[in-house]
Amino acid sequence: MGRKSCREALDEPVSRSELPGGQIREDLERRGVSSEFSGSVSARLAEIAGDLSAEEYTAVLEGVAAAYGVHRQCEGRNARAESREIHRLVQDFAVELKKLDEGLRILSAYLVRIRERSKSRDSGLVLH
Repeated sequence: MGRKSCREALDEPVSRSELPGGQIREDLERRGVSSEFSGSVSARLAEIAGDLSAEEYTAVLEGVAAAYGVHRQCEGRNARAESREIHRLVQDFAVELKKLDEGLRILSAYLVRIRERSKSRDSGLVLH
């Protein structure tokens, strides 16, 4: 029993040197790889796919799909981590704003007292 090439498995009349990138792209997208990612990867795989058996071709596609899945999970984790970090920074900023607000209220109350004292002292004083 001889090995079947990926071209024979796909029943595509393809030259020995290349497999259509569109077919590879479709095969990747059926395995859950995004069209953007599959477009760039299919161009590279087209260069070597013609020399692979059907089993090797399927294994390569499964490997790319698995790597893409891991990549997506990492992106999701990074996005969640960034979101948590931004949330924490905003909370910290809000705490600092509250402290600043409290400080300004204290300063304002102090200035009001100083003004009231100065008015009471100045009321009996006549300057020429």
